[in-house]
Amino acid sequence: MADRVRLALCDLAADWDPRDNYFTRALRRAGWQIEFCDGPESRPDFLLCGTFGHRALDYDCCRIQYSGEDSWPDLNLYDYAIGFPLLEYGDRYLRLPLYAMRDTWAPALQKHTRPAGEVFARPGFCAAVVSNDYSAARNAVMAELDRRGLLASGGGYANNVGGPVADKQAFQQGYRFALAMENSADPGYCTEKIVDAWAAGAVPVYGGDPLVRQEFNPAAFVCADDYPTPAALADALAELARNEAAFTALCRAPILAPGSRAAAYVTDAPAADFLGAVFRRGPHLRRNRSCWGSIYENDLRYFHRLAEEAARPKPLWRRLLGR
Repeated sequence: MADRVRLALCDLAADWDPRDNYFTRALRRAGWQIEFCDGPESRPDFLLCGTFGHRALDYDCCRIQYSGEDSWPDLNLYDYAIGFPLLEYGDRYLRLPLYAMRDTWAPALQKHTRPAGEVFARPGFCAAVVSNDYSAARNAVMAELDRRGLLASGGGYANNVGGPVADKQAFQQGYRFALAMENSADPGYCTEKIVDAWAAGAVPVYGGDPLVRQEFNPAAFVCADDYPTPAALADALAELARNEAAFTALCRAPILAPGSRAAAYVTDAPAADFLGAVFRRGPHLRRNRSCWGSIYENDLRYFHRLAEEAARPKPLWRRLLGR
C-alpha cells in the first residue's frame, strides 16, 4: 500500500507549480500519493511553504519551510525547515541547495565529458546574466570586464547586448567564461549560478560562498575571490583565454572531487527521505505553540498587518494632511 499525505503548498516563488515541482516529483518517485489541499479550510496535515508571502501563518498544521534564498530558517514559526545554511538541528532541518533542484544540475555533472576544444574555440569571452545590482563586488567585476570589451551582459543589469536575453543557457553557450557571482556572500550559500555556467559548457567565474571549495571541485572553476582587484581577475581570465592547456584542464575537471559536499545531492533522495520521515511521524506540532511561541507568531501577524497598511495608497485627504 502506497504512503499517502494530505499536503498544502503556499508562498512559493512565482515560477513554481504548487502541484508539480522538485518536492512533489521527489515524493512521487519515492512512492508517495499526495492529496493536495488548496487552503487552510481544507485542513491539511502538512504545509510546505516558501518565503514569498505570509499565507503560511493562516495554517494551523505542521509547517515545513523551504527557502532558496540567503536566509536562515525560522524554527520558531515552522516545525521543520529546508534551506542553504550549514546548520544542524536534529531531524528538524535539511540542507538542500537550490542548484540541486535545477534542470541544469544533471548536465553540469557531465560537463567534463564535453569536448574542451569546442569551449576554447567559442567566439565570446565572458557572458553575464544578472538582474540586479545587489553585489558591489560583482558590479565592479562586470564594469572592469566591460571596460576591456570582454563582457557580454545579457541580463537586466548593465545590459550591453540590446536587451535581456530570452534563454540564459543558450546565451552562455557562446562564451568561454560565464560570470557566476552571488548576490551575497555567506557560508553555504551557493546557488544555481555556478551550475548553470557548467551546464552551458562555460568555465564559471564564481564569487560568493567562502566555502565553495568544499562544495565543488576548485579545479573546475575560477574563484573571483582569490584576486585582490577586478583588474587582477580580468588579467587572469585573459591569460587563461590564451593558454589552451590551462583552459582545457578547467574544462576537463569534474565538478565533484572526493569529499565534495555537493555529492550528497546528486539524486533527490535527501528531500524525499527528509519529507517522508516527517510525514510518517503523523500530523503533529513540534514548534513552541504555547507562551513565547504564540507571542512571537502573534507579533509577526501584527507587524505584517502594519506593513500591508503602510503599502496601501493613501487617500487624498491623508496625503494633504501628511498622515
